[in-house]
Amino acid sequence: MSIRDALSTAIETIPDCIAAGYIDMETGMLLGSCVSEPDSTESLDTLAIAVANLFQGRGVAAFEALLRQAGVEESENAGFGEIAVFSKDRLNIFLRTKEYPDHVVCYICRNSANVGLALTKSHLSLGPVEAAV
Repeated sequence: MSIRDALSTAIETIPDCIAAGYIDMETGMLLGSCVSEPDSTESLDTLAIAVANLFQGRGVAAFEALLRQAGVEESENAGFGEIAVFSKDRLNIFLRTKEYPDHVVCYICRNSANVGLALTKSHLSLGPVEAAV
């Protein structure tokens, strides 16, 4: 299965999902994408550039260091595995892949999405997307 096909399947199963992208944080490149609404393509391109800073920026690194000092986070598995960002009209879900820690899958959902169900379904889709790489 191709990345595009895996992302397309994910869009169909995640509630109110309108776009999905597979991003390489090292290069900032969008390696694969699928959109159900044409205006979402521009959003994915912008997110691809910003996602590395989201996961690896100075503020996040400082926050993770504080968690390690407090004994809340393991130093072996440092770094956030997922981040959900709520905006005015969208829910953006970012999931770091286990096989390729510098790769992130991004799902853009309408703000009407059931958050718990969207997170659960996005986690379930991570395996097939990661296997398509």
